Amino acid sequence: MKKWKSVAAGLAAVALLATGCGGSGDDKGGDASALDIWLPPLAVDNVDAELWEDILKPFEEDNGIDVNVTIVPWDAFETKYLTGVSSGQGPDVGYMYTEMIGDYIAKDQIVALDDKVTDAQRENLIFLDRGEINGSQMMMPFVVGGARVLFYNKELFAKAGITEPPANWDDLVEVSLALREAGIEPLAMPWGDPNRGSMNAQFFPFVWQAGGQLFEADGSATKFDSPEMLKAAEYLKRLKDEGVIGDSVTGLTTEVARKTFESGDVAMYIASEADAPYFDNAGIDYGFVISLTDQQQGTFIALDSLVMLKGCSDQEACYKLMSFITEGPQMTKFHAKTNFPPIGRDEQSNYPEEMLAIYTENTDMLYPLPVVANGPAAYNTLYSNLQQMLGGSKTPEQALADAAAEGNTALSQGVQ
Repeated sequence: MKKWKSVAAGLAAVALLATGCGGSGDDKGGDASALDIWLPPLAVDNVDAELWEDILKPFEEDNGIDVNVTIVPWDAFETKYLTGVSSGQGPDVGYMYTEMIGDYIAKDQIVALDDKVTDAQRENLIFLDRGEINGSQMMMPFVVGGARVLFYNKELFAKAGITEPPANWDDLVEVSLALREAGIEPLAMPWGDPNRGSMNAQFFPFVWQAGGQLFEADGSATKFDSPEMLKAAEYLKRLKDEGVIGDSVTGLTTEVARKTFESGDVAMYIASEADAPYFDNAGIDYGFVISLTDQQQGTFIALDSLVMLKGCSDQEACYKLMSFITEGPQMTKFHAKTNFPPIGRDEQSNYPEEMLAIYTENTDMLYPLPVVANGPAAYNTLYSNLQQMLGGSKTPEQALADAAAEGNTALSQGVQ
């Protein structure tokens, strides 16, 4: 029988990763009769336990292996992995997002999958090549989606006499000023959210649209003070200075910003395309723009992946589990309960056609975050400095210079 474990949000003090430490396999003595997998809550109706029990039952019966699933709350996710892996109690197979995985690669905790991936998988799994890090298959993309798009309220646009959505940076300002003149709040941007992930929608797309990158290609340094990053920051500051976003932007959370769009109190909102059901349920007549244009188009997508931890005592069994989960029948069940597009060509997908086109016709403009060791610490300082810029205590140049200096210090310290 599958064992479901609840992880409390309040965890013990963070332990540091030790060089060469083992995962959960150290305590199993090579026993492949049970495997541990850690996953976040992903089901839209909070039925993750029931969903995974249904999905994994055939695997358990066919292979004689109990799969112990731990659903790790998002607010405890990074801490749970850090304490688990450092103490030898980590999973055999785990779910990681790109901000995390660089640390575990740097500490040699992730098993490369190059000799395990089959030709059939390379043919079927649409995003598999995006799991290659420095030429090696380090992760199996599993939840790929959440493209950040600019939603707009067609009814509010019509009231302001706007017939076309913005296509580029100048358009966004022009449209916003027309909305404000008509007494309509133009754009909600949650720069008061406690989660640095707000930048995935509210800043990083501007960086990519300006032709910039977040880090040097080898991950040794940030590019936070690059000309392209400065251009993006100056544009963000322009949005505030010209009234596109309100003075309260640094106090606005993602949930509140979304609800202002749901309620028709704001005309535009940059968010995941997976948020569209909220707006459907609210009766909003909306459209969306995948990406604005400056030097080019670009927007964020999540590239959350399954990885095999070094603690796995039976790599064949662990990879068999990863392969099973990502096959069409299982992914069809999974995506029936989650707002993500298909990852395999063998899925029976019911994903809305206009949303699916983001991933089938516009792949060149989709950017996941790079895999960089100590990336989270660098992102945190960038977020803090941009908040200070929007609050008026720093210029764009000062904010990015400070973010670069602090971020580079974080990167240079290495993963402990």
